[in-house]
Amino acid sequence: MGLLSKWGTGRSKSSEGTPKILDSQERNSASPVGPDVRERVSPIPLGSVQRSVSVIIPVYNAMPYLTELLNSLEAQDLSSDDFDVIAVDDGSDDFSGQILDVYSARNANFRVIHQENSGWPGKPRNVGIAASESEFVFFCDADDRLGPEALRRMVDYARKTESDVVVPKMVGLGGRRVQASLFTKTIEDVPLRLVLRSLSPQKLVRRSLLLENNIRFHEERVRLEDGIVMSACYLRSRKTSILADYDYYFIRTRTVGSNISSAPIEPAGYVRSLTEIAKNLLQDVPDRELAQLLVLDLFRRKGLRFYEPGRFLAFERDVQLQWIDSHSEFLERFLPEESLASLAPAESELTELIRQRAFEAIVDVQRTAYAVDAPMRAESAVLDGAGIQLQLSSIAPLNSATLVLKNRASTKQVDINIAITKATTKSNANLHTATIGRGDMLVFGKEIVDLWTVVRDSSGKVGTLARVVCPIGTKLPPLTNNVRVYSTAHGSLSIDLRK
Repeated sequence: MGLLSKWGTGRSKSSEGTPKILDSQERNSASPVGPDVRERVSPIPLGSVQRSVSVIIPVYNAMPYLTELLNSLEAQDLSSDDFDVIAVDDGSDDFSGQILDVYSARNANFRVIHQENSGWPGKPRNVGIAASESEFVFFCDADDRLGPEALRRMVDYARKTESDVVVPKMVGLGGRRVQASLFTKTIEDVPLRLVLRSLSPQKLVRRSLLLENNIRFHEERVRLEDGIVMSACYLRSRKTSILADYDYYFIRTRTVGSNISSAPIEPAGYVRSLTEIAKNLLQDVPDRELAQLLVLDLFRRKGLRFYEPGRFLAFERDVQLQWIDSHSEFLERFLPEESLASLAPAESELTELIRQRAFEAIVDVQRTAYAVDAPMRAESAVLDGAGIQLQLSSIAPLNSATLVLKNRASTKQVDINIAITKATTKSNANLHTATIGRGDMLVFGKEIVDLWTVVRDSSGKVGTLARVVCPIGTKLPPLTNNVRVYSTAHGSLSIDLRK
């Protein structure tokens, strides 16, 4: 079946030559990249038979999760002669490099490449591609893990169906959300519009697809570099499949600072990456109407998500303005007004405000949308003889609010009035105060107490019960008189009275 007739449901390989995957004037990283390393490279005896798959892992300060991944790779039921692991240590300064050396010493098919820190996952992945001699590569992150049958099943399916890219079913770890609706069933030849919903790199890719089309990761600090590569793979793939018959890949909630690309997102750079993907879609999809729809989908998923009320309103004003300016330029360049017809009314209204750079109107819309359902945030806590003095902030102005103390069994509860003030924080959030008295804490005895709030706005609308958010860096008091105020693993505020 030809390219034009097949594009809506799958893709045939183009005969028009090598595509322009990267814009060399914007970023000069299109040429194949080899392992530019200065340190130890542990060898792999390749023998005379090509392996089926190389698992490529960029590693930077990945402990303690790295061992869980490596154990899952040792446990694969695919013969160790038929796959290799290429772990690229990107200058880790924890024990990740040493742990990798231990595993490579005991597994003949594990290889470690130690290099100076590049500061981003792109170069380690390119080094892994260059070091591989396998039929397929699988891009894996150092703090995730694979099911024991994952590699064998993916390789067998790719060969049976002649797929160039296989998208395996993902399962979230530690509260990580995954696109469960994408993995309800196996699809041998998945439509481009559907598979573009998944731009993360954890895919099985035929290595020749990368080599023949000169597809590589950007090596500088480029956001969405994995999305740029995966969209290019989908565009050049003869067939892309979703494989949903097994729990293949377990992806973990990222802890800030623990992975290579944990730095704050810079709006202009992020939108430059969106621009690169959009240019490739418009260039390589012959159906113009479909191409325009794909760019709209891209903006809806990767652009509008920064305007989710809680997220957008938490940005500093200058960051909000940067997002609006960058996205307005993107809309002017790629999405004329007539192309927005398929957006929902609220999305369409917001997109038009972004196009017009109507900052105050956008803030008003988001404040109204967030209103009373937004969780309150702990700004600081002071523990003294009178109890705990809390400063809490809300995104929206409030008429009244209640602080709710509950034990983990939900058998005891204390309600405390929150004093509503007109003060604001640096990010324009509304600041309020509350006092948890000693008597309030005595109700619970030696238990853990979780803090919740219920708020009411000026119209009288009552919000839902929500946990008090306590992000990393919040000023909290030290343990005093057997009372510990702390942030939980999920970033919520609690009190430990068990001491």
